[in-house]
Amino acid sequence: MAAFFMTHIRELAHAYQAGDTRPSTVLRALLDKIQDGRHLNTFISVDPDQVMRDALSADRQLAQSGQTRPLLGIPIAVKDLIDVAGMRTTMGSSQYQDAPAATEDAPVVARLRAQGAIIIGKTNTHEFAYGSTGDRSVAGPARNPVDPSHMTGGSSSGSAAALAAGLCLGALGSDTSASIRLPAAFCGVVGLKPSYDLLPCQGAFPLSSTLDHVGPMARCVQDNALLLDCLSPCTSGQSYEQYIGASIHGRTVGLIMGFYHEYLSDDVMKATEHARNLFEQAGARVIPVEIPDIQRIYDAQQTILKAEAFHVHQQALESGLHFQEGVRERLMSGADILAANYLEALAFRPWATEAFNQALDRVDILFSPTCGITAPLLDERSTSLNGRTYSTPWLLTRLTAPTNFSMHPSLSIPLDQDHLGLPIGIQLIGRLRDEAKLYQYGYILEQSQAAAPLP
Repeated sequence: MAAFFMTHIRELAHAYQAGDTRPSTVLRALLDKIQDGRHLNTFISVDPDQVMRDALSADRQLAQSGQTRPLLGIPIAVKDLIDVAGMRTTMGSSQYQDAPAATEDAPVVARLRAQGAIIIGKTNTHEFAYGSTGDRSVAGPARNPVDPSHMTGGSSSGSAAALAAGLCLGALGSDTSASIRLPAAFCGVVGLKPSYDLLPCQGAFPLSSTLDHVGPMARCVQDNALLLDCLSPCTSGQSYEQYIGASIHGRTVGLIMGFYHEYLSDDVMKATEHARNLFEQAGARVIPVEIPDIQRIYDAQQTILKAEAFHVHQQALESGLHFQEGVRERLMSGADILAANYLEALAFRPWATEAFNQALDRVDILFSPTCGITAPLLDERSTSLNGRTYSTPWLLTRLTAPTNFSMHPSLSIPLDQDHLGLPIGIQLIGRLRDEAKLYQYGYILEQSQAAAPLP
């Protein structure tokens, strides 16, 4: 029986139901593929024996009538920041290499398993999720499957790379400033940072409790929506897929200008204009929008991130425990933040939320690039852009960090490639708890690629 390397969840689920293949065949082939792709460093740990036990169990369940769970036998990867029962959670750090295995699944993992998912392994992460480059981990740097000399983006580096390399059909990541959306953009997959607190962060090692989000990553919009349905039922009682394929004729879309239109490469600028044209061709009106005090929103997010990340790791820092290059320095940048400045930033959060709410009162969704540049080379820390040199990590998170603070859902969709063939991501921002609308608009962009992909 053939392995049937399907690219999408529903495609594989249909093949299972039709008897064209079975989970044990697919999972065995994927384990072999993971072994062959070790140079990408997508996974920190895989338990082949447990994977095959789960696959054989799925075989038996599929042989029974009435099995309708949407993820039955579907291989899902989990960022090695999130607990999976029976597996060690390392956070990409040598500090946890000998830690005991987790005794229970994080709630988000348990929810996927309840729908039949098979956890194929724990994916690489920038150490403690505190890095946008994705190339500082005890396992070594995750490498971009599009071009392994380039970074994946971080910190959900392995999850994005595993999806792009076809080593799983869905993945979990976490996002505090960019960590789902950025690697999704750099690797050419779909990543959602949901509304704050839509999904529980219990069982995920914290970086900043005020800003942390857990979310799904997938190879297409429909799969991402399906994963969110399995993780958290839509508040309307319907599916997050409910608007996918629906017309946007007569709707209004906001192209965010100002802060969101600065420090963009020519290729990213062209892709943003392409997204605008696609929305207009679909019948929507695109208008320019600016977010008031956006620089202050970004600065407040950074203050909270630095202060809370230092607090989480203060004891380890003071004990002299080992951290990856650059991570210790970044953590220590939070040591001198005054309590007054931290509390002032926290108090500003409702205003930031309202600033985005007011912008979204004028439009159905907002959009911008996910990042102003495409995937830099591994270890690159200074990037030349339009004749000037900038800090690479600073460039990577500018456009995504504000909605971690404002709490609004943000979806990265791949659209076009740069002159090197590296993927470009477009970020869609929606009203709180309105993820279904993001999938509707994301599907418009995705279908344009499927119908007429650019070189």
